[in-house]
Amino acid sequence: MIRRDQDGSAPISLALGVGLLVFPVLLLVLSLPTWEARSVDARDAAAAAARALVTADTWSDGVAAADAAVYAVASTDGVASEDLSATYSGSLTRGAAVTAEVTVTIPAGRIPGIASFGAVHYSASSTQQVDDYRSLG
Repeated sequence: MIRRDQDGSAPISLALGVGLLVFPVLLLVLSLPTWEARSVDARDAAAAAARALVTADTWSDGVAAADAAVYAVASTDGVASEDLSATYSGSLTRGAAVTAEVTVTIPAGRIPGIASFGAVHYSASSTQQVDDYRSLG
C-alpha cells in the first residue's frame, strides 16, 4: 500500500520513478540481445568472407564467394541485406594478406515486436594469409 503524503505527491513520485528509472532500464535490457547478436554476426561474416576470398582462384571469384558468405551468415540470423556492407583489401599472391571488413547496422534501441529506433554501425574485420605454396602447384 502506498502511503499518501499530505500534499498527494506519492502518485507523482511513483510515476516519475517508473518513467525515469524503470522504462530506460527496460529499453536497455530489451536492446542488449540485439546488440550482441549483430556484433557476433559481423565478426562471423568477416571471418567467413576472408576465408572465402583467400581460397578463391581469382580476386573476382573471391569477392563473389565472400559476398555470398557474408549474406549467408547474416541471413541465418535474420539480418537484412541493406543492414550490411562489406569491403575487401589485399591480394591473392603467395604470402600476401587478405582483409574483409563487414559493417552491420544495429538498432540503438529496440522494443521487440513494436519498434526499433536509432542506429549504430558496428564494424568487424578479419585477415587471412594467402598460402605460401599457392602458385607452386
